[in-house]
Amino acid sequence: MYLRSITLIIASFLVTACNPFFGEKVEVPPAHIGKVLTKDGYKIDNVHPSRFRLDTCVTYCDSLILLEMADRSKTEKFKLFMPKDQLNMKFDVRMTVAVNSEKIDEIYEKIAPHKGKIIFETLYSTYARPIIRDKVRQIMAEYSINEVASSRESISNELFDKVSKSLEGSSLTIKRFGLADVQFPEVITKAKEAAAERREQIEREKAQFQIQKVQLERALEEAKMTREIEKERAEATREVNNILAKSVTDKYLSYRSLEVLEKIADSKNKVFVPLEALGTIGLQQSIFKDEVRKTNR
Repeated sequence: MYLRSITLIIASFLVTACNPFFGEKVEVPPAHIGKVLTKDGYKIDNVHPSRFRLDTCVTYCDSLILLEMADRSKTEKFKLFMPKDQLNMKFDVRMTVAVNSEKIDEIYEKIAPHKGKIIFETLYSTYARPIIRDKVRQIMAEYSINEVASSRESISNELFDKVSKSLEGSSLTIKRFGLADVQFPEVITKAKEAAAERREQIEREKAQFQIQKVQLERALEEAKMTREIEKERAEATREVNNILAKSVTDKYLSYRSLEVLEKIADSKNKVFVPLEALGTIGLQQSIFKDEVRKTNR
C-alpha cells in the first residue's frame, strides 16, 4: 500500500505542466511572438507560432512570454474647439496600428507582462495614444470648419503623414489613418441645409423657366403659322376681288340683270322689282355675290 502511494505521487509529479524531467508544454499562437524568460532574463531568439517544451528545470522553471503582433483597428474620439470659427466640432479618427517588428526586443525590455502576455492595449496607451491625440488636435486646429468639410480627404492624408512621422522609431507603426464621423456644429449644419435648400429652389426655378420658355416658343410658332395662314387667305381673297372687279362691267351687270328677271319670271315666287331698282347697289351686290360663288366652285 505504501509503495503504491509513492508510485502515484511520482507519476503525478511527472505529468505536471512544469516538471524537472520533460519541461512545460507551451504554445505561441498565430499573430503572436514569444520569448522565453529564464532566471537570467529573456533568451535572445524570438519564438514564432509553434508548440514546444521548455527546458527541464529543478529549482527555477523558465516561462514563455507572448507579445500580440496582430494589426489592430483603433478609434479616437475628439471634441475640439476650432479657433477660426470659435465653435466646437466633434469627429473621430480611425486607424490601423501594428507592432514595429524592429522594436520587439525593446518592448520586452520595457513593458512588464501580465499573466504571461504583453497586451497590445498596453503598448498603444503607452506609446501611441498620447502622441496621436496631441498631433491630431494640433493639426485640426489649423483649419476652419468649412475647410474640413471641403477638404476631408487631403486633411486625412496630412494626418496620416504627420502622425506616422511622429511615431517613427517607436514600438508601434500606423498603417491607415483618417477622419471619420465628422459632426459639425448645429449652426453650421443648419446654414448648410439652408444653402442646399436655396440651391434646390434655384434649380427648380431654372427648370420651370425652361418649361415656360419652351411653351412660349411653341405659342410664338403657332402665332406665326396662324398669321401666315391669314395672310394667304387675305391674299387669295384680294386676288379674287381683283379678278371680279376687272370682269364685272356695266354691260355684264345689265346682262346679268336680265338673267335675274328671266328667272324671276319663270319662278312661281314672283317678286315685283321696279325697273329703276335694277341699277341699285343692292341688286348689283346680289349679282356680284352670285359671281363669287360661281368662281369658288
